Amino acid sequence: MKNQSTTSNPSLLLKNLSVVFFGLLLGMIMMGGIVYSMNPSENFEADLHNPFLAVMIIVSVAGVFGSNRLYAFFINKIKEDDPLGDKTAKIQQAIIVRLALVEGPALVGIVLYLKEANLVFLMFSAFLILYFLTLKPSKDKLLEDMKLTGMEKREFQNS
Repeated sequence: MKNQSTTSNPSLLLKNLSVVFFGLLLGMIMMGGIVYSMNPSENFEADLHNPFLAVMIIVSVAGVFGSNRLYAFFINKIKEDDPLGDKTAKIQQAIIVRLALVEGPALVGIVLYLKEANLVFLMFSAFLILYFLTLKPSKDKLLEDMKLTGMEKREFQNS
């Protein structure tokens, strides 16, 4: 029997991406909760003269827009005539990069909250986590973005 790689098996692709997604999500939520429980604060000061707030805004915007731009860049590298294994590897790479670029700014906000004890930073992280939730990989989204042929779609949907 032929041994099939994880990246060329569509059912394993979605499972692997879901594990990565929930691992990153759980990491952000746990770190935010632990940091808040270590240093609870009611300070909510959106002082625009605070350089850390400017950094947080820039990092958040760059993370969200950068994740979308890089995702589109990686998706455009998928060609319809690529083998299924290559397509799954490319989509996996695109999704992981996209998730990481949103997770990074959320973690920066958590670290800045730890330093500043200002809930504004946790609020930014919470919004980024909410946005992160919208990026959850799904079979329909994968089918749309992978540029599958008819036979590949049937194989993907039946797995």
